[in-house]
Amino acid sequence: MANVKFDNITVSYGNHTVLKNFSLEVESGRIVCLVGPSGCGKTTLVRALLGLNKPETGVITVGDRCLFDAKKRVNVPAEKRNIGIVFQDYAVWPHMTVLENVCYPLKKQRRPKDEIQKRAMHALEQVHMTEYAKHLPNQLSGGQQQRVAIARALVVDSDVLVMDEPITNLDAKLREEMLLEIRMIQKRLNATILYITHDQQSALQLCDKMAIMQQDGTLCQYGTDEEIILHPANRFTFEFIGVSNFIPIEKGPAGAVLKCGGASPIPYDGEVPQEALGGGYELGVRPNDIVFDPSSPIQAHVTSRVFLGSEYNYFLNIGEKQVRVQQSMLDARTRGVAKEGETVGIRFLNTRFYPAKKGEQTV
Repeated sequence: MANVKFDNITVSYGNHTVLKNFSLEVESGRIVCLVGPSGCGKTTLVRALLGLNKPETGVITVGDRCLFDAKKRVNVPAEKRNIGIVFQDYAVWPHMTVLENVCYPLKKQRRPKDEIQKRAMHALEQVHMTEYAKHLPNQLSGGQQQRVAIARALVVDSDVLVMDEPITNLDAKLREEMLLEIRMIQKRLNATILYITHDQQSALQLCDKMAIMQQDGTLCQYGTDEEIILHPANRFTFEFIGVSNFIPIEKGPAGAVLKCGGASPIPYDGEVPQEALGGGYELGVRPNDIVFDPSSPIQAHVTSRVFLGSEYNYFLNIGEKQVRVQQSMLDARTRGVAKEGETVGIRFLNTRFYPAKKGEQTV
């Protein structure tokens, strides 16, 4: 397997520029998840890699091979790029058996029959589907069909494997199983996988690294899941990956205050950057970074509580502002469980401060 490098890629549709001078390097032998909202350019980038879109500028390389170079007028045809692809809808031929589906790419390459059979069975072995070789797709579950699609992508010894929303059509249990399958396949083959998704939870479970794309097609952060969760580059990353709360904050007569509606602002005794005290800023805090503390000046009304097995999920009202709180079982045993209708003191941990969104109404 090989690394993938996008260098200053620009792609437009008519007058609309989807990607502008986009650069990213996917390390060899890693699963990198390209994550972002719908319409941010994830699929456009993949189509450029596969040779289905022709960028206006930039260079695309896989390992030592240059697949595209706008200045040098290099544009390797799609069928010669040696990149496997697994689609969202499986795209397995319904009239072919599992084995015939996996053999198909090799037949198109006119490989010898003995080689086709051997390589196809090896690919099925990699995804634990050899016993289903003679089955038709309608005899398989959704997860099994997706494994057939992966085997078909693996059979041609691709330099890179691209997966475009491969588990979206599966139910929750199958999605979990498929993510484990993809990870195990990647470890067995030391494969380079570019995984495209808008599902942040799948990305967090699967990836070695995440590339976070904003709505305008720019890359705002690239790093491990820990780096992105604990050290978000900007408000977009903080808000897009994981659940977040935002509360307007400004300077009051005796220090920082939270603007949550109601009769008066609520005193905030935590540290606040000087620029955030001038107004137009919001305090950002994740639900699991809010703890119950009777001594806190921030009082909240518990409107709902749901037990989720490993944690409690709350919705609280601070004045007229609703916030979400997640309490682990360990914290629940230590601090106690809040009841619906009760007023509790809360304290914020690991806070961040960001400018309020343009046009956003402060309370």
